[in-house]
Parts: sequence; structure tokens; C-alpha cells
Amino acid sequence: MKIKQTCLAILFLSATLAQAQWYGEIGVTPLSVKGSVDGNTLKSKPTMAGVVLGYEFHPNFALEGMAGTNLDADPIKLNGVEVPGTSLKVQRAYGFFIKPKAMLTPELELFGRLGWIENKTTGQVNSYSLTDTDNDFAYGLGLNYHFNKTTYGSLSYTNFYDKQGTKTQGATLAVGMKF
Repeated sequence: MKIKQTCLAILFLSATLAQAQWYGEIGVTPLSVKGSVDGNTLKSKPTMAGVVLGYEFHPNFALEGMAGTNLDADPIKLNGVEVPGTSLKVQRAYGFFIKPKAMLTPELELFGRLGWIENKTTGQVNSYSLTDTDNDFAYGLGLNYHFNKTTYGSLSYTNFYDKQGTKTQGATLAVGMKF
């Protein structure tokens, strides 16, 4: 009896793993960074380029790893006024996510992302710079449009950081491929 149960379990597991699939994405994320210090508002909009490597365990569930780096620094605005000689950029970001998803039509897929991310940012004022590394729970929603069985376009919105009076969020436009 135990041999039969073991064989059935192996058969079920191998059928489940046969459906599993690796995929990768490359994308661009214009960020919105907003902070509050002593009643003053600081804002900047740096741009980040990133890659995602994911593993689809089930048609409605995947695990992802994400890594990103600076594509374009942006000046810092204090209370809506650009401060000369300043900039903010993302040195690096990486994180891990669970990704629940569902097909809405044969081409359109709705997904969510829940996970953890670490960001290392550098703010510059003339020749002085300050680098800070922070991590937080991250979450977002998005849509994939499947051009064919292996290639898709993606648009998502993610809240990357929301702590200590600072919030970082952005929309990502990406292209992905299943392996």
C-alpha cells in the first residue's frame, strides 16, 4: 500500500513540476520618491532599470527575484522648488516576491506582487553625498499581455518603500519571455 501511495505522489509531483516554467523580464521604472522632514517635503523622480527572474509553480502562482539599478538620477525638489546641484539615484534594489495571477482572457493576465525589497539610494548636494540602505514590504498590481506563448509585455505599479516619512513607488513597463 505504501509503495502505491509513494508512486501516486511521485506521479502527481512530476505532473505538477512538468507545468512549471522559468521566465524573465527586463523593464524600466520611473520612480516617485517623496519624503517629509520637519514639515518640509522632498521629492525626486529617478529612473531605475531592472530584471526579474521568475518560476511559475502553477498557472496561478509564481515566485520572483528582482534586481535593479540606476538608469537616470533626478534633481531633488524641496517644497516644490528644484534645489540646484542636487540629485537622487537608486544605486541598487533587489527583492523577492510571491506572484498570484489569473488569466482574464487568453492574452490578458492580471497579477499581484507581495514581497520584500532592499533599496540603496544616494542623494547628492553639490560635492556632498549621502547613501542609505533600507528595506520594506513591497506590493503591487499589474497586467501582462501575451503576444504569443513565450513573449509578453507587462505594465505594473509597485509600492517599493513606505517607512519613516518616505514613500517610493513607480510604474514598470517591461517585456518578458518564458524559457
